[in-house]
Amino acid sequence: MMKRIRHITFGLVMAALVVPAGTATASPAQDTSNLRHTLQNQSYTPAQKSNTVQSQYVQNKSQRRISASRAKSAAMSRHRDAKFINVQLVNQSTYRVRLQQNNGRIVDVYVDAYTGRVKN
Repeated sequence: MMKRIRHITFGLVMAALVVPAGTATASPAQDTSNLRHTLQNQSYTPAQKSNTVQSQYVQNKSQRRISASRAKSAAMSRHRDAKFINVQLVNQSTYRVRLQQNNGRIVDVYVDAYTGRVKN
């Protein structure tokens, strides 16, 4: 009995979603065909859903800054023999990493704060 009530309730809710307010249909058979047609047009595969979720994740991920230690690692990989001095967030999108080479020269390496790529 409860299963039958659930099915009837589900059908009524779906019919209310399909039929715009203020319009009436001629028969329940038309309601069912309209519902089926609407559900077929709106359905999408799980792969499409995962792509949508994945693209939202990538967009959100690209808005996050990397840490200063990751910027340091990127700069140190560019100048392997240098000694680390300091790292500073210059503007909202760039880290400046100061390194000292073996010959005593100070080198500024600029790292993109969102991608982690070395700019110079």
